[in-house]
Order: sequence, then C-alpha cells, then structure tokens
Amino acid sequence: MQRTRELMVPRPERVTRLSNLQLIKEIVSQVTLLAKRQVQLAKAEIRADVRAEAKVAGGLGLAAVGAIIVATLLLVTGALALSLVLPGWAAGLIVTGVVAIAAALVALVSWRRRIRTPLQHSRDELKQDVRFARERFA
Repeated sequence: MQRTRELMVPRPERVTRLSNLQLIKEIVSQVTLLAKRQVQLAKAEIRADVRAEAKVAGGLGLAAVGAIIVATLLLVTGALALSLVLPGWAAGLIVTGVVAIAAALVALVSWRRRIRTPLQHSRDELKQDVRFARERFA
C-alpha cells in the first residue's frame, strides 16, 4: 500500500526531470491505477449495498406475510361477527388490529432502512478525483 501511495503523489522535482513521453506514460499509469482503485471501491460498495437491500427485502417479505395474516384474521372476524351477535367478534377484531399494527411497524422499519443513494462513496470519490485532475492538469 505504501508503494501505491508513493505512485499516487506526484513529486514536482521528479516530474520536471521527465521527458514528455515519460510524463505521458506516468499520467497514463496514474490514471490506470486510479481507475482500478475506483472499480475495486465500486465493487465493495455494491456488495455492501446488496447485503443491505437483502435485509430490506426480508423485512418487506415479513410485512407481506403479516398482511396476509391480517386479511385472514379480518375474514375470521367477519365470519364471527355474522354468525354470532355476541362480543366474540370484538376479540377477533382486537387481535386483527394488533397484527395490523405489528405488520405496519415492520414495513415502516424496513422501508426506512432502504438505500436511498446507491454507490454514494464511489460517487464522492469520483467527483473528488475529477476535481483534483482538473486543478492539477488545467
């Protein structure tokens, strides 16, 4: 890693001693190294983003299961309400309400964990590199 850092930091006294061809080769090697590093960074960031999104998908899957359970409980509650005109349906409705609230909370928590700006670190690094190159070679 130390060798890489040495390559990335141009030294003015070294650059002034290079011929035009050598300077162009140096620039090309620096740009190539930078591009390789950016690709490595993007790959690592994509892996992390995919893992996070998999967790979100799992949470949303749980919320979907909860929604199915809510629908089932509502149907049971409706059947109890129609068949018995007694407080038995009220218990079914309370259970349905509790399950609906739990499913809504799981969905809300999962939705808030989603990645809003994918590859943010790579984008920031690329912007910095472009800004550096413009300042350095302009």
